[in-house]
Amino acid sequence: MLRKFVQPIDLRLVFIYLAELLGVLGLIFILPLAVSLIFREFEYSILFSVLAVLLFAIGYIGRQFQSSYRKKPVLRDALIVTALIYLVYSLVGGLIFRLFPNCSYINGVFEVMSGLTTTGLTMLVPEYLPKTLIFFRSYTQWLGGLGIIIISLALLFRPGGAPVKLYASEFGEENIIGSVVKTARIVLKIYALLTICGLISFWAAGMGCFDAVIHIMSGISTGGFSAYSDSIGHYKSPVISMTVCLFMLLGAVSFPLYYKVAKRGVRHFFRDMQVRVLFILTALAACLFFLGFGLYFKNLVPALFQSVTSITQTGFNTVDMAGLSDKSKYITILLMIVGGSTCSTTGGIKILRFIVLLSALRWLVWKRALPEEAKISLKVERVEISPNTLSVVMGFVTAYMLILFFSTLALMYLENFNFIDSLFEVASAEGTVGLSVGITRPDMNVLSKILFILNMWLGRLEIIPVLILLSPKTWMKKMRRKSLADER
Repeated sequence: MLRKFVQPIDLRLVFIYLAELLGVLGLIFILPLAVSLIFREFEYSILFSVLAVLLFAIGYIGRQFQSSYRKKPVLRDALIVTALIYLVYSLVGGLIFRLFPNCSYINGVFEVMSGLTTTGLTMLVPEYLPKTLIFFRSYTQWLGGLGIIIISLALLFRPGGAPVKLYASEFGEENIIGSVVKTARIVLKIYALLTICGLISFWAAGMGCFDAVIHIMSGISTGGFSAYSDSIGHYKSPVISMTVCLFMLLGAVSFPLYYKVAKRGVRHFFRDMQVRVLFILTALAACLFFLGFGLYFKNLVPALFQSVTSITQTGFNTVDMAGLSDKSKYITILLMIVGGSTCSTTGGIKILRFIVLLSALRWLVWKRALPEEAKISLKVERVEISPNTLSVVMGFVTAYMLILFFSTLALMYLENFNFIDSLFEVASAEGTVGLSVGITRPDMNVLSKILFILNMWLGRLEIIPVLILLSPKTWMKKMRRKSLADER
């Protein structure tokens, strides 16, 4: 009955904006090009230069077409552009890794998708990579944490209908100062300021300059790529571990909240419901990890670090994930599923949805316990939750858990790992976390790599844009209408 209401996408409009965003990628390649020149890795300099010029040309052509095509995108078109650009950027970025010996194209695409989605699962050994690729991996996470669309809005697009739709498809409905383009620029400034503060802090804590750059780009974006296979554990420094924890938590906080705090005072930071729940869950999980690791003082920092890296979806580690006990793995999985605040760089179902679900459960219990004539409304922080909002939350969480379940079964079949390890790895991919128990590796089944790429893509974009993109109705409706018209 609803099929007749499905509208086809505007293919011309989608490809115009896609072309413009490819031009942005050409701009993005300038910085890693400069890094390759600094480290005298000239083969990467040539490749980045060629790709940048080609992408600039595509962006210029898209810009010319846009000036003559005045139609504005609806939200559906913007969602499709957002889903496509993550995929196309990964396909293009995968070419960069082909220069690295024994790195297949699918591994390169996996690496870039893992970066742009701020996941951090990797097919490569960081110690063997040239400096350019080490930088490029973390750079993609920094960009992915902020959001490719947000960068484009901040730099290129003029105010109007199109930016509103693109912003909403990437970052949600939170608007700070009215203008979406101005809001995007403020978010970019906040993100840059946190990055600079983290860079100075990491260097002061004992990291080298290059390491500090790499790890703050991965840390504030809650991405998790590192210059070392043993991640932050490589430093064996509680000071560095605690400093990294701080910036992982800052990356998991809603970015519009920072603007609110700057305008109204620090007291509003801890008044935020999601911040309070984030810190409570972090503290509870840290206590459980401390019990699991053993009640010794030396385990206090690793327990806190494991809690923070899991709930912030960052994926840095200081302990061997494969060596965790089953109970510690289950706690980590739960934290990876919940995630951080909305409008932050984290993945998962997000704390706000988690709160709504718990409130709905409490509301349901009271509704059954009280007489039918009693009027009870579902509220979160004195804000009434409409049935439509609740249905959207329930729909998303249901879809998220179904994808998690069936992906786990598929991975068990493909890789012959047990349930808990398969669930851990899939929860890490779908939650864009990056912690691994050893399943993710270069010689894994190609279908498993594609499965993880799909999970990271779905998790970063919160499922709906990708499902709309993959729906045949999105692409075939217009063709069917034409065929019906021909029959008449």
